[in-house]
Amino acid sequence: MISINLLPVREWKRKEAVRRQVSIFFLSFLLLLVGLFAIGFAIQGKVSAQRAELKKLEAKKARLAYVNKKIKQVKQKSKEIETKFQAIEKLQQGRTRTVKIMDEVVTCLPIDRLWLKGLELKGDTLKLSGIALDNHTVALFMKRLEASPLTKRVKLMNTRRQKIQGHELMQFDLMVDLVS
Repeated sequence: MISINLLPVREWKRKEAVRRQVSIFFLSFLLLLVGLFAIGFAIQGKVSAQRAELKKLEAKKARLAYVNKKIKQVKQKSKEIETKFQAIEKLQQGRTRTVKIMDEVVTCLPIDRLWLKGLELKGDTLKLSGIALDNHTVALFMKRLEASPLTKRVKLMNTRRQKIQGHELMQFDLMVDLVS
């Protein structure tokens, strides 16, 4: 005999396949969500660890900022002291240099024949002005200055005759370049 199946088996199979696909989709979606949450929690944990590390480093930086500030102050004071020492050394050298220059000028003077009226020292240049009995005395003074180890060059700026108390004398101006 012929049996006829009146039950909708094909429709059930189709519905079962659709239900299976929907359940697989939801399970996949649920698995995807669980995976994303797990990754999110892992990343959140790393971020919070990095933030904690950043806070520690900022606190350490704040403590070290005070130390850096103190180091800067000490370096600045050290630099100031060094410049003061250099200035003192320069003054000491200048003090003895001036005395040496004066001594050399006095040593080169022709006694009782030449008198200085003015002496001006600016850097490495010495300007002298004075009165001499004659041009030969001025020339002798210049030769003696040129022979000095402290001078590089002696230059006669000008000479002129001048009457002082009835005597005819030579007034002169010299410029002396000194050795540094």
